[in-house]
Formats: sequence, structure tokens, C-alpha cells
Amino acid sequence: MRKIGLLRLQAILLSLRCASAFVSPQSRATARAPTASLGMTSSSSSDDPDEAERRRMEMVRSLQKTFYKDSGDDETVKRPTLQTDTGVVTDLPLWRVGWVETPGRANCLNVHEGQYTHMFETILSGPKPWYVGHLHLPGGFKMARTDEERYDLKTWEDELDDDERFEGTERSAVMGALMRIADYRRTEDGRLVLLVHPVERFVVSRIGQHFPYSVADVQILPDTDQLPDGADENFCKIARAAAVARSFRYHDYEYKDIELPLPKDVEYLPAEGIPASALSKILPFAYYSTDDSSLDKIEETQPASSSSASFAGGQPPLERRLQNGGILANPPFLAGPETANRRTANADALETLLWLALDDFCRCTGFVLPEGILCLMPPELDYLDMEPPQRRLSPKYPPLRRQQRLSYLAPALLENINIGAGMRQTWLNTPSTRTRLAAVLERYELINSNMMGQYQ
Repeated sequence: MRKIGLLRLQAILLSLRCASAFVSPQSRATARAPTASLGMTSSSSSDDPDEAERRRMEMVRSLQKTFYKDSGDDETVKRPTLQTDTGVVTDLPLWRVGWVETPGRANCLNVHEGQYTHMFETILSGPKPWYVGHLHLPGGFKMARTDEERYDLKTWEDELDDDERFEGTERSAVMGALMRIADYRRTEDGRLVLLVHPVERFVVSRIGQHFPYSVADVQILPDTDQLPDGADENFCKIARAAAVARSFRYHDYEYKDIELPLPKDVEYLPAEGIPASALSKILPFAYYSTDDSSLDKIEETQPASSSSASFAGGQPPLERRLQNGGILANPPFLAGPETANRRTANADALETLLWLALDDFCRCTGFVLPEGILCLMPPELDYLDMEPPQRRLSPKYPPLRRQQRLSYLAPALLENINIGAGMRQTWLNTPSTRTRLAAVLERYELINSNMMGQYQ
């Protein structure tokens, strides 16, 4: 199909998607199907509105199959690609919505906006793995249509140059999460149901497209524990690229390739009645694979220390520039009941202390940790009161990877109380696993102290 034909068909599909996406199922029963402009015979006034809607959606799906099949075979359609020499993912489509995702979670997306159904259909028309970038946009995608610059998509350099970013108002994030699409279903009314796993964090480095949806190059950012200290950017970018490539090799073990618990024997699911109880079984945390053979070929290396004198005059590493500009930032310090400063401890000690705090938290509240967190328990902590995990992680899995996952997932239990509400972006922006563990521990020790004080 010629490019001009693809563009015209794309416009038709997007307009049809928008027409479908912004009409509720109840109002569709009384809406006139917009078929005359596409060369179809307009429905008579005596036609059943539901039948007219059904015919219209059949036509939409037929066009979709043709367009996205050709799109999948079109070599000019750019696909997200990891550049192993830099750790940059190029041409990443961006899903800009009103909440934050962090690595280790799982979510089920209900996609109905025209621009985003088109975006995801384009992604799904290509080969696996299917990647999309998630960026927090306060107020959701509709805020991108306003004239307020604080909602504009920016690169990290644009953000550092913006004098208004310290005014305290909500704004579009430049730090986001790379998500891998595990499974999907289409519905009769044109929506997509997607199972996604956030797998890495990134910062936007170059904007390639704004319409009909945003596309950008993004720099994957490992936690700084995985990078050398005291090096300039010339040295650090090599170590960062190696850390990113190594991190991607863990994904097959860290994110089990599971399917949506929804019917597979139908091409389109009914518009109503998708069972939330079934979906809850695979949420909100990703499952580890039971097959650890993918870990055999991964060589885990410790970040090398390097003298800053060896790189005198070089540009500061990206992570330092992001910290100096406030994009990467330590969480607010909470003075808890302990006199020791938790942020001076190493990651191994913090991991143990956090599990002790989780044990106290569960004892006070009667809460049972979900298996998605419980599986992260180190095997040597067999003296805790809580039940051990049903299945432990592979002994080949590095402690630092386990600690990083814990640092992102343990805060989930605090999201519905003041001490931990609204902090997902804060955890995403935290420079290191060690600092994130310490900040999470501060909050658990404080709330445990308050709860225990009530019973004394």
C-alpha cells in the first residue's frame, strides 16, 4: 500500500476510533452510525440503532485488519530499539496518563482514546517484545491539549532549562517507566485490554513525534548502585550501557510471560462484563518465572570504582546532572524512632532491617504479604514470624536485583495512608536502590512505632 494511502486510512481509523471511544455504551444505542461519509448507505430511521452500531464496528475492524497488517509489514514504521552501546531506546511510543508506574508491578490497561488505540495497534502489529513508555501527565492525556507549557512533553535538558519547574505546580514528568506488553484482547466496541509490566525506568532524551501520539528516544537509567563512583560521563556512559544491557537480560526471569485470564476463543470480547476478579489474580505485581535457565548466561559484575582524578576535566555523568537539577532526588527524610541514620547503612543491612520492619507491620495489622513481595525474602531470614514464601527465588539471582525490586514494591502497602500516598514518582526518581530502601524503611519504622505506642 502506498504511503499516501496509509496516511488517509490512518486518518479514517483514528476518526472512527475517536467516535467510538468518546461515546458511552449507553449513548451508543441512540447515536447515528456515521457511515455515509465512508461510502456506505446511511441507515434509515426505522433501522435498529444497535444493528447500525454493530455494522459500523464490523467495518472499523475490517479496516483495522487491513491497515495494521500492512503497518506490520511496512519497514518504514519505526519500532522501539535498544541501542546496546548507549542504553538508549529509540522511537519509543509514549503513553502519557494521570498515574505513575514503577518497575516490578503489573497493570491491566483499558485503552479507549482514539490516539492511543491507534498507537497500541501499531505496536502490536510488530514483532515481540512489545514496548511502550509510560509517563505521568497530571490530569491525564487531555491536559496535553491545553496551552499550558507545564504539560508539554520535554526532554530532561528542556526540563533543566525551564525556570518554572520549581514553582511547585504539577507538570509533565520526564522520568518514566518502560513497559513490556505481555498480552492483550480486543473488545467489540473498539477498546483494547492490555496486560503490561513496567520493567525499567527512563528519562526522555529526544522527542521525535508529537502527533497523533508522542514518540521519543529515552535513556534507560539503572540505579546508581550499578554504576562506578567518581567517573565522568565519558567513562560512565560505557558502564551505564553495559548495566542496561545486563538488566534487560534479567527480564525473562523477572517478568513471567503470563496471559490475561480472559477468553481466547473469541476474536472480540463483549464490551461489558470483563471479570475484575479474574484480572486481580495477576495484579498488582509481576510474577517471576519458574524457569531460571535464562540466568545461566548472565555475568553479574560489580560496578568498578574509579578515581575522579583519572577523569579530570570531563563532563559530570548524566546521573549527577539529573541530581543537581532535581530530576533525580532523594526522598524527604523522616526522623523515626531509631537514633541511627538509616541512609548511611549499606543495601544488605537495609534489606534485613526492612524485612524486620515488615514483620512488625504485619504483626500489628494482621496483614499478610502478597506472594509478589514475599518471594523477595532472603533465605537466611528464616526467623521471621511471617510465613515464608511459597517459592523462593533462584540462588542464581543477584541480591542487588532482589533489593531493587523490594525497594519499589514495599512502598505499595503504604499508598493508602498519608505517610506513603502519592509517592510513586518520588520512588521512581530516587537515585539508588540503597537510598530508596532507606527511605522506605524510615516510613515503616515510623508507622510501626506509632502503632505499637497505641498498645503500650
